[in-house]
Parts: sequence; structure tokens; C-alpha cells
Amino acid sequence: MGAERRTVGRATRNETDETTRRLLELAAEEFIERGHELARVSDIARRAGLTTGAVYGRWPHKTDVMVAALDHIFEQILPERRLKGEGADTMKPPDMMERLGDSLLSMDERRDVLVQVFGSARNNDAIRERLQEFLDEEARQLGHVIEEGKEAGFCDPAYSTAAITFLSQALGIGAHLLLAGGLDESYIPSDGDWNTLLQSVINAVGSPPPRP
Repeated sequence: MGAERRTVGRATRNETDETTRRLLELAAEEFIERGHELARVSDIARRAGLTTGAVYGRWPHKTDVMVAALDHIFEQILPERRLKGEGADTMKPPDMMERLGDSLLSMDERRDVLVQVFGSARNNDAIRERLQEFLDEEARQLGHVIEEGKEAGFCDPAYSTAAITFLSQALGIGAHLLLAGGLDESYIPSDGDWNTLLQSVINAVGSPPPRP
């Protein structure tokens, strides 16, 4: 009987965890589609086939739901998570940077949510705090890749890690802002042209910077 109770309890917890993950996915979709201001908790619950009580039982306020959804999205688009599925363990640092750069010309709803987050952050302290945490963690992870490149001799130590990291983040966010804003295709480089330029940038930081 005791074993049966433990099994039932474990199944209930698993079901609860699965429901929470499902709600996070749907809340993320709602944020991506409508942004923080227009997102509706009732629509998230409806999509999940649940009552709003099931949502508010996990997150007391709408902002709590949206912040949890953002955490869920951010976790998936951080460099380490994105590279994990690409076999990062066998990649050299320049290959990692090139692989991250390759993705910048691809439409990605989860990364495009940054466009909405920057807008919402102006008027919402909780969203702004999460955005700052994400940007800091992204910089930390990119900086780690760059430091590994320096140690392996692929990146000249004379270049500032902060400068290379800042350039990488600026390229990433800027590219997604332009694509999400609807930049005409005639102004978007081909994959080949883009990769050629990225490779030139990667090669450039492998050589000593020019003397002033």
C-alpha cells in the first residue's frame, strides 16, 4: 500500500511538472505573438485546456507569468544551450563563433522576442531586470568562448575580451532587430557573403591588432 501511495504521488508530481512546462511553452508563445502588454492569461489557460486558476496557482500575477515565460525563452537561446545541440564539445572556439554567427540571418521567433522585451523593459521593472540578467549571462558565456580561444591560440590576447563580446552581442541583437523590423530582402546579404565576412572578422581577432 505504501509503495502504491509513493507511485501515485510520483505520478502526480510528474503530471504537475509536465503541466507547468506546457504552460510555460504556451505563455512563451503568447509573449512572442502579442508582447507583454497584450498577452492574456485567460488565453494561455484556454490554449492549455485549463482554467485561469491553474495558471495563477503557479504564478500569482500576470507579470509573474510573463517573467517565467521569458526565463523559459532565455534559457533556450543562450549560447551554451544553442551550441549544445551542435556538438559544441568537439568544436574549436572559432567554429563556435562561426556557428553562432551563421544563425543570425535565420528568422527565430524565440530570439526575435528580444525586440518586444526591449520595448516592454522601458515600463516594466521586472521585465527590465530579466533582460539585464539575460544580457549579462549571454556576455559571460560568449566571453568564456573567447577566453578559451585565447588560451588555445585562436584569438590574440591583445584584443579585449569585453570588446569582442560586445561586438558579438551587438551583431546578434542588431541582426534580429533588422530582420524582425522587416528589412527588405534586397538589403540582406546571402549566406555565403555573410559567412565570408564573419570568417574575416574571426580571422582578424586571431592576429595582433594594428599599432596606433
